[in-house]
Amino acid sequence: MKLPVPTNYKFSKRSVYRTISFLLLFLSFIASHAQTSQWTWVSGDNTANQSGVYGTKGTAAATNKPGDRDSESGWKDASGNFWIFGGWDINSDNYNDLWKYNTSTGQWTWVSGDNTINQSGVYGTKGTAAATNKPGARRNQAAWVDASGNFWIFGGYGTDGAGNTGYLNDLWKYNTGTGQWTWMSGDNTRNNGGTYGTKGTAAAANKPGGRYRLAGWADASGNFWIIGGSGYDGSGNNGSLNDLWKYNPTTGQWTWVSGDNTRNSSGTYGTKGTAAATNEPGGRYGLSGVVDASGNFWIFGGNGYDGSGNNGVLNDLWKYNPTTGQWTWVSGDNTRNNNGSYGTQGTAATGNKPGGRYGLNMVLDASGNFWVFAGLGYPASGGTGVLNDLWKYDPSAGQWTWVSGDNTRNSNGTYGTKGTAAATNKPGGRFNAASWIDASGNLWSFAGYDNNGNNFNDLWKFNSLTVLPVRLITLQGNHRNSDNVLVFTTTGEDNTDRFNIERSAKGINYSVMGTVTAVGSGNNRYSFTDHDAANNSFYYRIQVIDKDGHTSYSPVITLNSDPDGKVTVYPNPATTGVYVKLNDNSLLNTTARLYTATGQLIASITITSSVQYINLQQYAKGLFTLRLNNGKAINVIKE
Repeated sequence: MKLPVPTNYKFSKRSVYRTISFLLLFLSFIASHAQTSQWTWVSGDNTANQSGVYGTKGTAAATNKPGDRDSESGWKDASGNFWIFGGWDINSDNYNDLWKYNTSTGQWTWVSGDNTINQSGVYGTKGTAAATNKPGARRNQAAWVDASGNFWIFGGYGTDGAGNTGYLNDLWKYNTGTGQWTWMSGDNTRNNGGTYGTKGTAAAANKPGGRYRLAGWADASGNFWIIGGSGYDGSGNNGSLNDLWKYNPTTGQWTWVSGDNTRNSSGTYGTKGTAAATNEPGGRYGLSGVVDASGNFWIFGGNGYDGSGNNGVLNDLWKYNPTTGQWTWVSGDNTRNNNGSYGTQGTAATGNKPGGRYGLNMVLDASGNFWVFAGLGYPASGGTGVLNDLWKYDPSAGQWTWVSGDNTRNSNGTYGTKGTAAATNKPGGRFNAASWIDASGNLWSFAGYDNNGNNFNDLWKFNSLTVLPVRLITLQGNHRNSDNVLVFTTTGEDNTDRFNIERSAKGINYSVMGTVTAVGSGNNRYSFTDHDAANNSFYYRIQVIDKDGHTSYSPVITLNSDPDGKVTVYPNPATTGVYVKLNDNSLLNTTARLYTATGQLIASITITSSVQYINLQQYAKGLFTLRLNNGKAINVIKE
């Protein structure tokens, strides 16, 4: 069984063709302070150590629920569903079950993996998907989602292909369209050391060593990154790691990018706020990391080595610039075991800082702020314990704000009524939970482990992280020859500095196509032309940047060019359905197929009229692809 976490001891386990118009869309500008928000207990139990109810694999049901756990991976897909994988329970048993939570229906679906514990991995042939493939049961792995909606996991502590338990370095991909796993890289055995090769040079033989409690993310170019964790270095020794690795899914090769190939390295902090080639975080595990809109990587906290080589619980915030290859110590302390400085709840201040912690969650909102929730570590005073405090870091101001929760350790949860927000609601102190932010800016957190050795399966939502003053914007898109022309008008502009026009091929990873300077106040009309849009379908959005540095994003539109001029699809976005208009009859009596953003076929429609209606009412909001018999693919958005 798991043991309670000692309060003074560091716990060591654990778009349509031609014209698309959006009228009366409301663009949310992020305000400069957090509002008084409330927690809602959304799903799961308000008691500890509950068993899962799996139901039928692939079938959602109101009674389905994952069992209690911590150290699971969590992420969200392009349709707004939440997913979790793996973790371990009160009896120290590991899981390899994959679950999906639909926020519209409020139901869980057991999607893949087993409903039993401690299962061995079935690896199959490296690089080849198969219905029988599955990762072994594990906890504390890294996870991310790619531009095609596939889910990836790396490493963790769990069961290999031979049924042995240890530190893993296997890389897996799950295709949500086919429902199949692929073993992509690494070993199918436990406790392997790393093969580092030459720093900065990719090689087929390179591989990170087995590890868990690491951090991982995907960049805008589709590469995957991992850092740190507890595991095996280049000499096969086990300890706390600070190595930064990049995996290129096109070449299938790893590159050791930064950090050391040995364990238990001290941090080299340099001067706070100043990047340097010699800077690097110390070896650590239980950290959390995110990638910002500019492509920089950020990590916070963990249990590891400070600037003096002492091991303890850390509260340092670091930024890595992949262009320069340099680290910057941004915030927090360069020593271990520091208490938090909470200040006044809801008020940012230069002196504020979270205390040292590990097993925390850090997530990024649409305005570029970082949110840190919970963990095991130091509150304002009174030694270590599990935390339930929620913090916001504004990188433009360089200040922390204590937003919610307690400044003490080991707090009990106040659940209130399921589905009802209340000012008194709060999750209890916990660590090794899974957290994410949805498209509306709400923070979600699932499960975790408390100070008394208990696990939970409760799902929480923290509403409206920021104040969202609403201003009217009219956005139009028109495809002309090889150009996409965007026109947008604003009503009630205030304090606006500029607009970045961003484009994406798949609606996930965006790049800046150009910048339009804002008038800054009043009602205004702007335009931008993308001159490189022939024979392609693109998603567009506008990043609004205020003079005070705050940013927000417009809703997304998509424009499709049709060089043959044979098909028009409207309205797009749609609320209930779309019309497919044929400008000749070449597609009559052929089949059109509708796919989700993740590639799952959900409808086949025979086109029997020159204006064919496709009903979307039964589907959740999100991105879809309509594939026609002539090979044309049209992106459709349901709002």
